[in-house]
Amino acid sequence: MKIQSFLLTGSLLLSAVAQATAAAESPSGKIGVYDSRVVAYAHFWSEPERAARDALMAAARAAKQTDAARFKELSAQLAAAQKRSHLQVFSTAPADEAMAALKDKLPALQQELGVGRLASAWDEAALKDVPAASRVDVTDRLVQELLPKADDKQKKTIAEMKKAKPMPLAKAKELAEAGKL
Repeated sequence: MKIQSFLLTGSLLLSAVAQATAAAESPSGKIGVYDSRVVAYAHFWSEPERAARDALMAAARAAKQTDAARFKELSAQLAAAQKRSHLQVFSTAPADEAMAALKDKLPALQQELGVGRLASAWDEAALKDVPAASRVDVTDRLVQELLPKADDKQKKTIAEMKKAKPMPLAKAKELAEAGKL
């Protein structure tokens, strides 16, 4: 009997801790959901990302004339970045680089948006037990943070992306490997 009482007390305590942790994560119980394709697109065109990409391309151009090994290395980095970007923008690959770029701003953004955590709209595992009523679309706010001065063409592309269904990730990977994405 003492063991059953101990186990019951222990499970009640663990349940209370889990509930308190969940409440601390999100006082409102809301989860910020974003379209990772759109967020990745905004990150691709963000000023810091453009500057880094331009610098890498300039370094590759310079190395092409003087250092074949370095050129090959930089070209491989550019190709990998392009493949990763295509998988993120055209499919459901996680927008890890975009979210990493926002890392320092995320706590304040989550507080502003009233959400306890963020999840990609395509992350079925993360959203499995989250009812639709607890989901808040935060895509536009994340885009605004990454690309505050989006031009009309970028805004139009973002609007079109939101309407389109993403390509299945397996298909996108297949096309990327074949050099067709």
